Amino acid sequence: MRPDVLAETLATTIRGLVAPMSARVVSIDDGLATITKHVTTLADAMAATGERLAALESREPIPGPPGPAGPAGPAGKDGLDGKDGAAGLRYCGVHVRGKTYDEGDLVTAGGSAWYCRTTTTNAPGNSGDWSLMVKRGKDAREYQAATT
Repeated sequence: MRPDVLAETLATTIRGLVAPMSARVVSIDDGLATITKHVTTLADAMAATGERLAALESREPIPGPPGPAGPAGPAGKDGLDGKDGAAGLRYCGVHVRGKTYDEGDLVTAGGSAWYCRTTTTNAPGNSGDWSLMVKRGKDAREYQAATT
């Protein structure tokens, strides 16, 4: 083939290939503009969705239905001393030497109030079986006599 014919054929072939591509580039630009418009719309929609989600998350939670009952807990003390069914502490009056006192009993001895920590026959103040609750104060008569 002659070189001039070859050059003309090659130029025509290249023009034939480039012409459709240039038309596509124009449609790609139009497509990019459309895509950009859609992306902007999508970004706006996502921002609005984020605002709605933030508003929903800031609301007080709505309590759901109660769940199933849990297992029963261990048995606890009922507050009764087991003797006469009285609740709480039990006042036993003035301490009697040799008498058996149980945990939770209260006695007075020497003008003070004592709490029994464990079953005992010991006197208050002589062992760790008793705890001092109220310490004896000054006698008002003794105080008045001392101040006059």
